[in-house]
Amino acid sequence: MSAAEVGGVVAGLLMLLGSLFFAITAIGMLRAGDAISRVNNLSPATGVGLPLIILGAVVHDLTAGDLTALDGVKAALSIGAALIVSSVASNMLGRAAYRSQTQLDPRTVGNALEPFEELEQPKHDE
Repeated sequence: MSAAEVGGVVAGLLMLLGSLFFAITAIGMLRAGDAISRVNNLSPATGVGLPLIILGAVVHDLTAGDLTALDGVKAALSIGAALIVSSVASNMLGRAAYRSQTQLDPRTVGNALEPFEELEQPKHDE
C-alpha cells in the first residue's frame, strides 16, 4: 500500500468519524425534550465532528500533494473559529432558551436557573 493510499484511508476515516459525531448529535437533538438540552447536544458536532472533517480534508490534500502552507493556515483558522463561534453561539442559545421561560423537560436535572429560585447577587466592594 502506497503512502497516498494510506493517506486516503486515514482521510476517509477522519471524515467518517466526524460525520458520525454529526449523526449522533442529530439523533440526540431529536430525543432531547427541551431547548436547553438541545443546545447542550450541539457540542459533539461542533467541538469534535467539524474539526475531524476539516483534518480529514487536510490529510487528503496532503497525501494528494495539493496542500499549500496557506491551506494549512486556513484549516487551522477554520478549526479555531469554529470552536470560538460555537461556544459563543451555545451561550447565546442557552440564554435565549432560559429567558423564554418555557417549561423544561422533567428529565432535565440540576436546574439552578429556576425562575423561582433566587441567585446570590455578587457583592461589590466600594
